[in-house]
Order: sequence, then structure tokens, then C-alpha cells
Amino acid sequence: MKKFHFTLALLAFSQTFAALPGQAQSPTDSDLQALRFYMNEANDQAARSEVRRLQLRYPDWVVPEDLGALQQGSPDAAVADIYREIRSGNFARARAIIEETGRATPSWAPSPELLAALSIAESQSNFDQAVSRGEPGAAIKIARANPDLLRCERVNNAWLLAEQYQAAREPALALTTLNAIVRSCTDPNILVATLEKSVAVASLEQLAAMADAARALAPGAAERLTSVETRLRAGLQAQPRQLASATPSGTPARFEAPDSGGGLTSTKSQQPAQRPLAPAPNRKSSGGDTAALTQARAAAQRADWSTCLAASVKGTSPQIVSQRAWCALNAKRPMQALNDFKYAASQSPTAEGRRDARYGLALVMLQLNMVDQAATVAATTHFSEQQRLEVETQILDKRGISAYQRHDYRRAIAYFDELERLSGVVRRDIALLRGYAYLNSGQRARARAEFQAIHDKLATPESRRALSRALH
Repeated sequence: MKKFHFTLALLAFSQTFAALPGQAQSPTDSDLQALRFYMNEANDQAARSEVRRLQLRYPDWVVPEDLGALQQGSPDAAVADIYREIRSGNFARARAIIEETGRATPSWAPSPELLAALSIAESQSNFDQAVSRGEPGAAIKIARANPDLLRCERVNNAWLLAEQYQAAREPALALTTLNAIVRSCTDPNILVATLEKSVAVASLEQLAAMADAARALAPGAAERLTSVETRLRAGLQAQPRQLASATPSGTPARFEAPDSGGGLTSTKSQQPAQRPLAPAPNRKSSGGDTAALTQARAAAQRADWSTCLAASVKGTSPQIVSQRAWCALNAKRPMQALNDFKYAASQSPTAEGRRDARYGLALVMLQLNMVDQAATVAATTHFSEQQRLEVETQILDKRGISAYQRHDYRRAIAYFDELERLSGVVRRDIALLRGYAYLNSGQRARARAEFQAIHDKLATPESRRALSRALH
């Protein structure tokens, strides 16, 4: 246990307050919880502020010279141990500490937040184990009994649940699960991935209904969702739907940055997760690479990137080089993708081919954190509306994080605000970072509002810590 000593100056300050009539003589154990929390966090400044607040409320209270004594046997010290055991997956030990603490301090009871954290963590562990053991019945039972597992912040569980229903030969329930996602989750990345997963169980009519629901929930991503729907229908050998917001068939899918689903606990850059990009548009080859290009495209449709690269390795036409670049990017070979996109951008015989190659070039530059170079490509290319949206949002994301790391908080806020305006959504990690930017730039009320919104959506230790810092 850490010792926590205050200076004589602080003690002298704390004794200068005059007693007010009618007040309790000393703080209760409950009153001391916040102070103990700050001591456990080794947050000296916040602890001093809390001492001053308590002294104002309890003027007759004599502050102990060694505040570490207040921690001895305190429930709050045990709470930290409980959360540590939960994070480690030692759920039985966490429950044992709860029981031991309750016996030692009969007036103490675990908070609803602590019990919820224990319950969801244990349920998640049991669900993951059932899935890994190939026990769909058990996994389905756990998910049904724990609806918090299926919140948008844990969308991977819902996707896994749909797969478990498929394994249990209940495709209708799998489709019901996926439908619930596109009617509840507003993140375009989640909606796109869910539409893609629905192809395994949905008819054309059901796919259309899901796409309509997704567009209604995220109108800012309507064109993107239409493009995905068109691509999926093409895979099912169906014509594109005639929608006012539809985009031309064959537009390359974008390199996505899905929601991290967790809180940001430091100022380190959060690199977005990566998904397989779609292959280059299906256009006829003007060179002698027709057979190889056909084979490469077929492999790309299966997300078989190594076969795609092998089939296109000797190709020299701009079309096959462009296809090879997309496959290299998906195969996490960005330098090869960079060189191939450069070649295709300079040699393609059509304006559309050059544009699409420059789009891929900008995406791979962003993956390599060549943000300024990607911005130059964007500024000198007439991208489609959707391509420009994807590139510009990634640029804003990375520049905002970079500004925060340079302690240029007001510029970081401006980048994050523009990112939200442009895309219509803001990831949880970016929202947390923006909250801390507000806090660090002296805008405490706005920081508190940002953190409260995050906490209301999903309460986590990170959101509680952020709220605590904004409140004190």
C-alpha cells in the first residue's frame, strides 16, 4: 500500500477554516471514498482538493498527518484489487475479495458498477470459451442470458452469435440477429460489415431490407452502404437496385477504420483496425494479361490475397498492376502496394483507372502514416465523393491525434470536430481524446459533457476516470 504524506503547509491550510454550527464533526466512511480513490490513483493534486472540500464541509475534522492511515483496510483499496482480478479473468478471486471486504466492513456493499463489470467480464469469458470449443448451443444460451454482451460496443459478439445460429442450423435466427444490428448500431463500419455477413443467410429481398434499414440509421453513409449492397448483389448475380443514392457498380470499397470499442487510456496514437479492401474494378485489360487478371480477380473476390499476388506477379499492364496493388495492401505488404499504385496511376489509359489507382495510393500512404503526402494526392485528384470522404476522414483522424500528441489541444479539437461533421459519427477513442483536449485546454464543462455522453453509452473504468478528472 502506498503511503500518502501531505506537507505541513497543506496541514496548516486545512486547519484555518472556522467551524460552522449544526454540522457533523467528521466525515463518514462514505465521505472518504473519493479521497481514498485519489490516493489509490496517486493523484496528489486531486487528493488535496478533496481534503479542502471535506474540511469545508466538516470544519472540526482534524486531518491526519499521515493520510495513508485512512487507506488501511479501507474498502476502496479492496475495490482496486477486485477490478484487477476481473481484468485478469480471476472471477472467483474477485468474488472472494467482495465477500471478505463485506465481512470486514459490514457497512460496505459492492457498487452496481462493480457487480456489472464482474458479470459482463465473466459472461464474455464463458461466451468466448463456448465459441472456441465449438459449442454453439452453449454460446447461444450464454448470449441470450446476457443481453449486455450484444450491445453495439461489443458487436463482435453479435456477429459470433449469428455464426453460432448458423452452426446450429437456425439461419432465421442468425438473420434476426444481424437485422437487430442494422436497426440499432449507427457506426457505418459496423453496418457495412453486417451487410457483408448477411449474404450467408439473407435472400435478395432480405438483403435489400437490411440495406434500407442501415441507410435510414446512418444517412451520412448512404452512398457507401449502397455501394456495398451493389457489390454484394453482383456476387449473387443480381442487378443493382435503382436507388436515387446508388453509386456506380464496381467502385472500390474503402480501407476502413472500425470503432475500437474501448476507451483511450493514454495519448498514444490509436491505429485503426484494418479490413480487406475490395479488388480493383472489373474492367477489361488492354494488355496480354487477360487470363492472369481474371484469375487474380477471382482470388480477390474470395479474399485469397496470396493467390491473387501469385497470379498477378508477372503482369505489366496497368489493370493487373492495379489489382496486384489492392491485393498487396490487403496482404499487409504496403510498400509493394505503394509502388504498384504509383505505376498504375501513371500508366493507366483511362482517367477512371488513374483516379482509382491514386485513391489506393492515398490509402496506403495513410497506412504508412505519410499523412502530408496523402493530403497532396487528395488535393490533386478528382476523387469520387465517397473516395474523398474516406481519404479526408482518415487524414483528419490522424492529424487530430498528432495535434493532441504535440499538446496543440485547440487544433486537435478543430480536427475532431471537422471529422465528426464530415463523417456524421465519432469513434469512442476519438471522443475520449477530444474530451481530454477540452480538459487540457481549460474547457472543463465541455470535457465533462463529452465524458458524460461516453459514460452513458458504455460505462467503463476509463470513462469513470475521465469523468472524475473533469469533475475535480
